Amino acid sequence: MMRATIKRNPSTARKKLMRRRPGRPRTNLEDTILAEMSEDEKKAEEIVAQAINSNTPSIMSFEAACLLFGIERGASPQAIRRTAIFQKINQYAKKNGPHDKWVGPHGVRDFLKEFISFHAPRWNYREEALQGAIEDRNYQQENERIAQEQAEVERYELSWETKYYTPDAPDGFLLCGLAWEYRKRQRLFRRTWPTLRELKLATAIPERTLKKIVLSLRPNKGEIVKEPLRHKFSRRGAVPLRYGPRLVVGVLNEFLNRLPEFPIDERERQRLQKTAFLVKRAFKAKLAHSAQRLNAC
Repeated sequence: MMRATIKRNPSTARKKLMRRRPGRPRTNLEDTILAEMSEDEKKAEEIVAQAINSNTPSIMSFEAACLLFGIERGASPQAIRRTAIFQKINQYAKKNGPHDKWVGPHGVRDFLKEFISFHAPRWNYREEALQGAIEDRNYQQENERIAQEQAEVERYELSWETKYYTPDAPDGFLLCGLAWEYRKRQRLFRRTWPTLRELKLATAIPERTLKKIVLSLRPNKGEIVKEPLRHKFSRRGAVPLRYGPRLVVGVLNEFLNRLPEFPIDERERQRLQKTAFLVKRAFKAKLAHSAQRLNAC
């Protein structure tokens, strides 16, 4: 029995075997902002530490309590003994008390407890530590909230300047601006087609993904044009491509499919959905009007 041989194109076979290249990872601006805030906080602590006198009973008792909590949370007593702050507490105790010897596996812990009781007998350091932990947690959550808001602002500003950044959420005003513009206080259908950057800012879909969506729609000749129009404040740079109504409708369909995935509340989601339907209807009406003019000609 003879078998038929099938000739394969080597380049096609190689393309099928090649693994898909992963996309550009999303830049984590939140972590960068938090790291900068932490670095600024450390610098401020160093300035404060240099300005105040740390050789006081209250400050030394506080440092001893911090080391004691570290041992209770699993830190090695021998590692605690080798720290600079423990050596400083030990030198302070030799001059100001308590004067005793603490040996054995729990010697470091017993010394720290005795040091706190000797220099701050009325201080309930455990209750204050619990309150401090709550305050630290609230402070960390507040820093994370600030970092997230600042990252959203920076990402939105960068998305206007470069194709490598995308807003976190769609913009209803820019979504409406895909179809209409205001001239002499009247809302009219805009004279130019939207650019890829405008589609990205309105829908919060990356430009690379938008290009794939447009290619999947198989654009016809004349549906992607390059008009010599720039922003009124722009004086240089490449002229952007503009995409016709049918392609914009296809992008809006994909946007409506992705709308449940965006991190926005339900009320904003419904408002964006309503706006997208209105913009789609406007572009479909533009398509119908263009078809009628072609038939009339």
